[in-house]
Amino acid sequence: MSKPVLAVIIGSVRAGRIGNKIGAWVAEQARTHGTFDVDLIDLREVDLPLTTEEPMHPGAQQYQLDSTKAWSERIKRVNAVVLVTPEYNHGYPAALKNALDLVFTEWFYKPVGFASYGGVSGGLRAVQQLKRRTDRAGSWPPR
Repeated sequence: MSKPVLAVIIGSVRAGRIGNKIGAWVAEQARTHGTFDVDLIDLREVDLPLTTEEPMHPGAQQYQLDSTKAWSERIKRVNAVVLVTPEYNHGYPAALKNALDLVFTEWFYKPVGFASYGGVSGGLRAVQQLKRRTDRAGSWPPR
């Protein structure tokens, strides 16, 4: 029997970021625990289009771009997610929002955890905004 797959998604793509180091640490902790197969996803290295480049609503899953199709398949195969996010201007980065919004039903019913950093709150406000995506409908993202 295979292990569940945990995606650790590094949400910052900025030069000079530390999210890649934090994401690598989170992924290593998960691997050491031994419960999961870990897919470390660095958004800087993933070729994601902007959501505006897909003509259909992501809920329809009628993706036109190969990069979106690949992202959809990658997210479909994971069972749980840890979002590694900084706090930028009291929120989370645009690259992370784009990655979350690009696909829709692929996120449903997957547990999500957070590793945050940055700002005076250590990323608390970014996580609060991300949690609102889960709290409204009981699934992530809300339907």
